[in-house]
Amino acid sequence: MSVRRATTADLDALVRLGELYCIADNAEWQPDRARRGFAGLLDDDTHGVVLVTDNDGDVCGYAVLTWGWSIECGGRESLLDEMFIEHPGQGLGSELLEAVIATAAEHGAARVFLETEAGNESARDFWLKRGFELEDSVWLQRLTPTTP
Repeated sequence: MSVRRATTADLDALVRLGELYCIADNAEWQPDRARRGFAGLLDDDTHGVVLVTDNDGDVCGYAVLTWGWSIECGGRESLLDEMFIEHPGQGLGSELLEAVIATAAEHGAARVFLETEAGNESARDFWLKRGFELEDSVWLQRLTPTTP
């Protein structure tokens, strides 16, 4: 098993895993949007990177790390937008997370943010055991008119 940077050859596998992520998270699955989202990160690291767990050519997990900029932290920060392991409980999530943290540091990010659903205490336990801290911020969103 290895963790590596995703390539355009991984796009179909990422979309398949993205669907499983949405099923597990009870989220709406929008395959065209997911394909565009993944594809926009595979050619270069302008907006972020996708890391995958690879078992002899079989992509069985992924993490999406995107870039932001913060006055509060003095520059680049990162968002762990999604992370999914097809067969959890084998230590792959921890291995993938270590690669995420290392990749963020290599790209000059001062911190890594992530969000969990309010009722997902098991996910928060996973993150807290791996050095993440709860904070008081509450995220809000508004879609722009150009959002497809």
